[in-house]
Amino acid sequence: MVLSLLLDGRFDAYFEAARKDAGTWLFVHVPKTAGSSLSSELAGLIPPYHNIHIDHLDRSRPGPERYDAAVDAFLAEAGRTPFRSASGHIQNRHMERIRAALPGLRCVTMLRRPMSRIVSDYRYQRSPMHPLNEEVRRRVPDFAAFTELPGQRNRMARHLVPAEMVRREQVEDSIGYIMERYAFIGLQESYALSFRALTALVAGQPHNPQERRRVNEDGEAVVPTLDAMRRVQELNILDFAIHEFFARHFQAIEARLAAWLAAHPAGMTEGSQRVA
Repeated sequence: MVLSLLLDGRFDAYFEAARKDAGTWLFVHVPKTAGSSLSSELAGLIPPYHNIHIDHLDRSRPGPERYDAAVDAFLAEAGRTPFRSASGHIQNRHMERIRAALPGLRCVTMLRRPMSRIVSDYRYQRSPMHPLNEEVRRRVPDFAAFTELPGQRNRMARHLVPAEMVRREQVEDSIGYIMERYAFIGLQESYALSFRALTALVAGQPHNPQERRRVNEDGEAVVPTLDAMRRVQELNILDFAIHEFFARHFQAIEARLAAWLAAHPAGMTEGSQRVA
């Protein structure tokens, strides 16, 4: 598992192995993890890029079916265009379809503290930034009601691991699955370092983040009560466990990774050591 090399701090081996024979880099965008900014910058750094997206105002069919169609369209286009990068709010089943269709696919993602992520999602969905905000406000009166929505439970996990693992809240199996399927896991709480590491991986040299997209600075304030926070933890056991595992390992290597990136401004290239 190439990701274990990163988490073990074996950076030379990790960057070489993760890039070897890489095809398309697929960013599985978990909502409210700084992914809009990251997707935009990846599009510029490693084109050609494809945004796997749906029209949220289209009510002709359910959202999952629209995402199925969006993935169909992406794979059809990928047969004609050798995309180097792509991203989207896709579910695990979509990732597996793409992985089966595109040899050399490398999956990457960003995680965020589950409590912060769900508060941010609530604020976003009720703000003018969200095209359906008025409907959300009518249907979901407050934060407590939002946290009870089935679609908000273990939302990070639902993007990253099979639905059955989510349903059963299989922590060890889920972590093992992510370790096997993903080439890179970053943290929103360590965004600058995560961005530098990811760009060193996909673009050959570390870059500093430049963009801040879809930042909801004017959204309503939310201060969850202790009861609300306990309820969020009860409903998102898998998200909390996944984040805790990767945060603990990432934090253990942060200082060494930052130093390695500073010493390798040209990153690593396939089959080579440091580029002069």
